[in-house]
Amino acid sequence: MEYDLTPKTFTHEPKQFIAGMAEIITAVKPASAALKEHAPVILDSSGKLAPVTDSAGTAQVTGLYGITAGPAAKADDEVVVYLTGEFFADGLQLESSVEVADVEVPLRNLGIFLK
Repeated sequence: MEYDLTPKTFTHEPKQFIAGMAEIITAVKPASAALKEHAPVILDSSGKLAPVTDSAGTAQVTGLYGITAGPAAKADDEVVVYLTGEFFADGLQLESSVEVADVEVPLRNLGIFLK
């Protein structure tokens, strides 16, 4: 049996999502569809969490509720959602048709601040 004894270099650069010392308040809600980790979400008409894009892929920020804490979830999974706090904008998992500028002010109105 042969062993590879050549030196290896491993690195790990963790990505920080929580940006500040502001109090973080969370809630738990069911998902109406598959949701990404650290994604802005809205409440749909049934009170479940949904992505911030409609069926046409257009950003929908009316009814914005918060940001999913993670991990990614499937439909009907219980999801932890950040309702307040400070987060790094580059850590958001946005749909391709959604920009940080689309959600920044609506999130600020909820008490979620992006840096």
